[in-house]
Amino acid sequence: MKSRLFFIFMLLVPLAVQADDDPILFIVGDMPVMRSEFEQSYLKNNTLSGVDRKTVSDYLDLYVVYKLKVKAALDAHIDTTRAFKNDYAQCLSELPMPTVSAPNGNYHVSPSLTYAAYENKKKETGMDGQICLAQIFIRVPQKARYEEQQQAKRQIESIYKQLQGGADFGQLARQYSQDETSAFEGGVMGWYSRGQLLKEIEDVAFKLKKDEMSHPFLSTIGYHIFQITDRKQLDSYEEMKELLSSELGQRQVQSQVGINRISGDRVEGVSEMLVEESPVPADGLQKEFYEGLLLYEQSKLSVGKHAAEDEHALSYYFKKNKKKYRRKGFKPKDYTEVKELVVADLQEEMDKHWVADLRKKYPVKVNKRVLKTVNNHR
Repeated sequence: MKSRLFFIFMLLVPLAVQADDDPILFIVGDMPVMRSEFEQSYLKNNTLSGVDRKTVSDYLDLYVVYKLKVKAALDAHIDTTRAFKNDYAQCLSELPMPTVSAPNGNYHVSPSLTYAAYENKKKETGMDGQICLAQIFIRVPQKARYEEQQQAKRQIESIYKQLQGGADFGQLARQYSQDETSAFEGGVMGWYSRGQLLKEIEDVAFKLKKDEMSHPFLSTIGYHIFQITDRKQLDSYEEMKELLSSELGQRQVQSQVGINRISGDRVEGVSEMLVEESPVPADGLQKEFYEGLLLYEQSKLSVGKHAAEDEHALSYYFKKNKKKYRRKGFKPKDYTEVKELVVADLQEEMDKHWVADLRKKYPVKVNKRVLKTVNNHR
């Protein structure tokens, strides 16, 4: 039980309760995903510093994959099995009582905590304020060969030369940028404050003035040319207090749930009636468990899991890719010498093939206009 609950906790994606003015951000097949749901997940999972931070467009790619898997699990009717119903009932029975208020089904903290959070955000933002950022991006994979690195460098330098000659930034972004989401909008990524981007990117972007363009530079993910399309100071407390209060409330509840999940504490004696009548989740917190448990149950049936337990599949994959496991002074002759690495790599490859199949089965339609308003609609 402990391992299962920990797995589910690691999969949880915070989900905001839908507001009346909450538009659809994207659709997976026939399943809509609201802007608030994506925003809550993005804000929760981008509080870390350093290379773990994602841009909105990068995080959108990850979130789409997550929702593709959820859609597949629902269509496989995993949620109708007795095993799922039992486990979901167990999860509901272990939900802690929140220490925050929940008007209209959403979680909120006190005004004093909200104001303190605003002051802290204002301090972090400082005199830099917020910037509306546009980019032209040429991807450089971390394991790119020298020739690939040089080709990307030549391409970004060629683009920069065209810009210096008077070419339109938005037009070149649409034509060349490999960040497909922002390229569609002429390179515009949206509004950012300090702490929302990779530090190496912030160090360049926040030094630019309005309408100023950066020189090409290399980050951990590729080459960039940035342009600041606009700048402003942080919105007022009155404009931000509702969203801040909701975000803090959701995080506090999620933190309580996380402690409960990791500890593995159980509540015995789930009633049979609860098992039979476990409803589709009524709020964001229940939905986290619902979808997390769906993916946990789905993982037990995945091709990747079975392939990773198949000695013949592991041996075949190792022989096909044995060069990648060689190290100085060490050349494994059999997959068993590096089994953990081979299992992880095989599962990753199988997952990529599965996601590719899901994309063909469930077309994904992103509302570009709504995407531009993510974290910028107050």
